[in-house]
Amino acid sequence: MTLGIMAGIGTGIYLPGHFWPAAALVLAAAAGMGWYIRGGCPLLFLPLLLCIGAGYLSIQPWVRSDLPPAHVGRYTDQGKWQVAGTVVDQPRMRDGWLRFTIETHRLMQGSRRVEARGKIRVTARGAPPDLGRGDRVLVSGRLRAIRGFCNFGGFDYERYMALQGLHARLYVQARQIRREEAGDPGWMTRLDRIRGDLGWRMNAALQDHPPDVANLLKALTLGEREAIGAELRERFQRVGVSHVLAISGLHIGMVAAAAFALFYRLLAWVPVLLRNLLVRKGAALLTLLPVVGYALLAGLAPSTQRAMLMVTVLLATFWVGRPHNWLNLLAAAALVILLVFPPALTLVSFQLSFAAVLVIIMGMQAMPLPAPGPSSTLRRKVALRIIALMWVSALAVLGTMPLVMHHFNQVSWVGPLTNLVVVPLVGFVVVPAGLLGIVCAPVSTALSGLLWQIAALGLHGGIRFIEWVAQYPFIAATTVAPRMLEMGLFYLLLGVCLNWKRRTLRIAGLAVVLAAGGADALYWSQRRFGNQRMIVTAVDVGQGSANLLRLPGGFTVLVDGGGFSDNAYFDVGRQVLAPLLWREKIKTIDLVILTHPDSDHLNGLLYILRHFRVREIWSNHEVADTLGYRQWSQTIRDRGIVHAPFEQLERRTVRSGVTFEVLAPPVDFLQRGAAETWRDTNNNSLVVRVIWQGTALLFTGDVGAPAEAQLVEQHGTEGLRSTILLVPHHGSGSSSTTPFLQAVQPAEGIIPAGWQNRFRFPHDGVIERLSAENTRIWRTDHCGAVRVVVDAEGYQMRTCRSGCP
Repeated sequence: MTLGIMAGIGTGIYLPGHFWPAAALVLAAAAGMGWYIRGGCPLLFLPLLLCIGAGYLSIQPWVRSDLPPAHVGRYTDQGKWQVAGTVVDQPRMRDGWLRFTIETHRLMQGSRRVEARGKIRVTARGAPPDLGRGDRVLVSGRLRAIRGFCNFGGFDYERYMALQGLHARLYVQARQIRREEAGDPGWMTRLDRIRGDLGWRMNAALQDHPPDVANLLKALTLGEREAIGAELRERFQRVGVSHVLAISGLHIGMVAAAAFALFYRLLAWVPVLLRNLLVRKGAALLTLLPVVGYALLAGLAPSTQRAMLMVTVLLATFWVGRPHNWLNLLAAAALVILLVFPPALTLVSFQLSFAAVLVIIMGMQAMPLPAPGPSSTLRRKVALRIIALMWVSALAVLGTMPLVMHHFNQVSWVGPLTNLVVVPLVGFVVVPAGLLGIVCAPVSTALSGLLWQIAALGLHGGIRFIEWVAQYPFIAATTVAPRMLEMGLFYLLLGVCLNWKRRTLRIAGLAVVLAAGGADALYWSQRRFGNQRMIVTAVDVGQGSANLLRLPGGFTVLVDGGGFSDNAYFDVGRQVLAPLLWREKIKTIDLVILTHPDSDHLNGLLYILRHFRVREIWSNHEVADTLGYRQWSQTIRDRGIVHAPFEQLERRTVRSGVTFEVLAPPVDFLQRGAAETWRDTNNNSLVVRVIWQGTALLFTGDVGAPAEAQLVEQHGTEGLRSTILLVPHHGSGSSSTTPFLQAVQPAEGIIPAGWQNRFRFPHDGVIERLSAENTRIWRTDHCGAVRVVVDAEGYQMRTCRSGCP
């Protein structure tokens, strides 16, 4: 049933809109089941088809393309609105930004009043008002549609938000938020207040410790992980112990075991329960109260839900009188979560939690470990416990490895070893002391503070151990992103290894893995190194410019990297460029070209320089007084990347059969600044012409009219003529002059610009001038990424968004 529901939900997400065929499938399967059951001959494929169809139908409300008439998503991108609504989740502060969701009641625009419904994601900067779940608020700002970057094979942010029921967003200053009315104190609001009070008490009790200690304790006991810094998160992930930050089986199991033992001892004193053999059943029933209560207090993350539901079904087996089956417990937990919230299937935490537990269950069943007997020595008991912990840890690492590689592009090699230290420390010291402190907090502040101090000492030791291990670069590896086929082959191979004694499965499984794996390896080898085409992609990075060139033979070039002024807000290199490269199995960049040091061209390259092997850099070496440029220079020095002085840069060179011509600026452009007063960072951009098989592409950075005039004067039509023009300065009105366009004579013009950017690029005059030269215009704000495929027969243009004008 669970596998059928999952298959239906997955199909519904990637092939939405076929409601009536799925409904017909469900009705036909239900009718067939009734017919065969009456005849005493049920067929397995009928209930499976029924579950697949039901799963498909269950996800359709989240993936439908048409919104209801009164939905707030129909009023986006229409200027400023005042939005009246109710806060539906607990506002969270992270990296200086407050994020929360409101359920809309009314939209106001001047004298216009609209009764609208639907959720809006609000992101606010500044000192926020004291908001809580259930508060009625009034927020003023530009209501915008959810729109992400569209790149070939990239993360679909719009679908991700739609699966959360979100089709509109507001970015505002905190002063534009006004609380109209405090929310009704419902049970969720009360839980938020209890959680907030406990967090405040922990901060007060641990104020003499570093902030990371209190933040980690709140994450381990209350599920509040937002305050954990990105650097500490990355260390946990590199060391292979990031799973302890999620409240899951370790925490819920500990609460259940302690509660069951307590209630069992108490009920054993009741004679009537003893006579009727109800002690275990009564203890199981009472244990549900603290288990469910703690899961609610911890925020009900997917891993917490999974653990709570598995424990609930396990406790129910005491009443139904049937032995529990771990696979059925896991399947039942997944089924309940998916029936309540079908989009949970797409959540990374859901996938990691269930994959880890599934492989642990299968591994323990396939290779059970010897249990210590009554006469076992202490040394043997300890040794067996250590072996069991290592085996479970190794199974968890193996079970989640493909998903971790796919989502985070990193694998820790030391996870099974580091878990030997971290899991016992967290499981037997930090979490028990933290939870006991929570229990004692309403009774004694001194006792709860003492218990939290004990937990803090354990966290100090754990953090130092993690920092010590994380300093070694070999403990983890950055990986490319596996595709669905490759992840499936990995799990098939793992299943074969765990069931090695079953000869038929072993032979068939290995044959499939070897055949499909070999074909996949040949495909990627040919695509990466045997390719005899030049593929140029103008990456959609919003208001910025980044271009990936894949030359024949596998030579890879990155021209600019996009970026925002503050990478703490959004790191284009980490969130857009790196996943794009990893998905194409690229870990080495042969050449990086920086046209000029503005943040919308440079900042996205910082992550690339740190996490990829970069062989060489070209730039004009113009210095910028920005944090991004300082980090750029420091990273180049630290990693020893070849970065020749601009005056030594070859003006014409051939790489992998492709000709590169550096056309501007002049070698002595810095000395010309006094005479040529128009020179600035934009006009000093590196201009590069790339030529292969008779097709030329011109990368212009942000040059303006004066620099364009100098290019025409120095190189003329013969030196500038290009088939494809990367339109200067994102389509600014001060660029793309008529003489320059007449010299270049582009057949195609690619304009890298952000959706509804505040500069209103591209300028109408630029569009008119390009059209006058019979240039087809491709805009990344409309088309997403634009790809040019060049071969011996010519070139083809492709866009990420279908139907782009």
